[in-house]
Amino acid sequence: MWPAVKQMKEKSYNSGYNMGALMQTNKLVNIHLLSVEQAAMSLNLTVDEYLAAVKNLKK
Repeated sequence: MWPAVKQMKEKSYNSGYNMGALMQTNKLVNIHLLSVEQAAMSLNLTVDEYLAAVKNLKK
């Protein structure tokens, strides 16, 4: 993925609407209703991107 596109994608997941979706999928993962892979897929992210976004969410 191009670095500029990746940066825009990461920025969008740290704000607004996508933040809510990330928080909700993280809750579902924590209560074992979704796997990490399913959560990442539902947000159109790779597992690594999803885990990085969740890590940033907890900061």
